[in-house]
Amino acid sequence: MQIIEVKNAIKLLKNPKQNIAFLDIRERKQYVQSFAFGTINCPLSKFKTTIKDFVPDQSTAILFIGFKNSVQTKKVGRITKSLNYKNVFQIEGDYKKWKKEKLPVWAGEYTFSKAFGEWIEITSEVKNLFPKQLKKIHQKPHNYLQIDARPKKEFEKFTLPNSVQCSGGELPCFINNQTNLKKDYIVHCAGRTRSIVAYQTLKDFNFKNKKYVLNGGTQNWVLNGYDRDFKNKSKIKSTKLKFKSDLNLANKIAKKFNIPKSSQKNNNKNCYYFQLNSEIKNFKKIKGWKQVNATTLVQNTDKFIASTKTKIFIFSNIPTSAVFATIWLRRMGYDAIWQIKNPRSFKKSYSITKPDPTYFFPKRHLGNKSHSRGYLNWEHSLIPTIRKWGCKQPWVSANQNNLRDIKHTIYKVYKNF
Repeated sequence: MQIIEVKNAIKLLKNPKQNIAFLDIRERKQYVQSFAFGTINCPLSKFKTTIKDFVPDQSTAILFIGFKNSVQTKKVGRITKSLNYKNVFQIEGDYKKWKKEKLPVWAGEYTFSKAFGEWIEITSEVKNLFPKQLKKIHQKPHNYLQIDARPKKEFEKFTLPNSVQCSGGELPCFINNQTNLKKDYIVHCAGRTRSIVAYQTLKDFNFKNKKYVLNGGTQNWVLNGYDRDFKNKSKIKSTKLKFKSDLNLANKIAKKFNIPKSSQKNNNKNCYYFQLNSEIKNFKKIKGWKQVNATTLVQNTDKFIASTKTKIFIFSNIPTSAVFATIWLRRMGYDAIWQIKNPRSFKKSYSITKPDPTYFFPKRHLGNKSHSRGYLNWEHSLIPTIRKWGCKQPWVSANQNNLRDIKHTIYKVYKNF
């Protein structure tokens, strides 16, 4: 592993032609409190099993930060060498030097995706509904379909009164039927990001009905003194899947956004391959493709993708779900491609991606108002923080349709340093 001066590390990070992975090896609990912008957490305790998932292309330039001592340095060097990574660098002076040079640092969980969600709200002109307004709607007849856009497992722990469940990646399929097309929509999650993504997805897929985001989700609902519902059962599996109709819609929206497609059958192991799980119907798993919920992939991107320019192939048996994920990843600056035909299986294994314990405002989903308020304020601070670094447009506008040409935000931020 080579030692690289901070100034040369910045040169790599600002070069848009360089495929780069910026990895922080500290344990998650420490990492979320403060980390360099653009770093992906790859804890030393899980390093050997996760590095191959995070960085599938051995020619990627990998920058490491977060070492405590030479023992950790040697361990990372030994593992990366055994896996044939060719361009591996340790930042000289580590975080002490990084902070001395006043380089960008922030905090939080899934911060990159959260900041991106805030950007979408700004550029999409999201229409917000507030808890007191929703409470009044509940008290009289209405035509709203109130959708909890989180995955089934989270919904069944707690949700809001009158909510039905459909995670954002399957919203187009869920909405595109005679009953739901006649409704207006209120979408929410536990906080902000997934409801903003759901709202914009309804716009992306040309659903013209009235639509709102519940501001602050279940956390803001609790802050306003209202009760959540617990132990609900999702009815998402009762959704009737009309494949032909769904494929027609997927093709129409793919054309609208000019997203790349692929029908390749031979897989290059140096790419990312994601098969999107469906909560509507169980489909056969394809060997060599990592299984993930579409909304989780967008919401928790830094649990799955570390490289800035490596190709990402997206497949789903529900075509609109694949188009959903491809659109959102390309908006974030990743080279995502819709795999339009059933791919062949191939030999590639993955580590199991488990949810991390919540270390950042950890009691926010337990009804703790102080933690909920702190978390929502943190989300609101993310875009102003990026702008302080001199980056006025970190991502494309939510209203931009042509997503053929993309550029990762890491290059946009570090060009200012």
